Amino acid sequence: MKKILLMLLLCLAIVACGKKEEVKEEVAQATEASQPADVGVPNPFEIVDTLDEAAKIAGFSLEAPLEYADYRTALIQVIEDDMIEVIYFDDIEKTHEGLRVRKAKGTDDISGDYNEYKEENLVKVGELEVTEKGNDGNISIATWTDGTYSYSINVDEAILNTDDISNLISNIK
Repeated sequence: MKKILLMLLLCLAIVACGKKEEVKEEVAQATEASQPADVGVPNPFEIVDTLDEAAKIAGFSLEAPLEYADYRTALIQVIEDDMIEVIYFDDIEKTHEGLRVRKAKGTDDISGDYNEYKEENLVKVGELEVTEKGNDGNISIATWTDGTYSYSINVDEAILNTDDISNLISNIK
């Protein structure tokens, strides 16, 4: 009789523990459903139509071509009182990013590119000292400062060499 009673008690304990786990799981699911998902940091950029409009928001101007080679569609973005960015897309599908140009207050590297490259060179473009990084003679990133503002050219699908970068930099202020 004691064995049967002990077995029944053991069975009840097992069933009770199983129910406890089910309740815990239901509470966890209800909690997840009632709490908003973590959506991350909001995009600080505001899309604008012109570089003049961007200058009013940023508090400084950027002179840059609005097209480059086959990348004839420009998207202009600005972070208030901080940065102006122009992204160049292909003319046909308007989905392939060729490159992007940035200008921001200060003298820090604003490229956002922290990749390792085989080649890194410091070159002169007029009075500017430009750091170029890339692989196999193609430039992936170019950064420079004029002492007040930082600039960068981030290359995505476009293929640019040192001469291409120098010509582009001469048209950016």
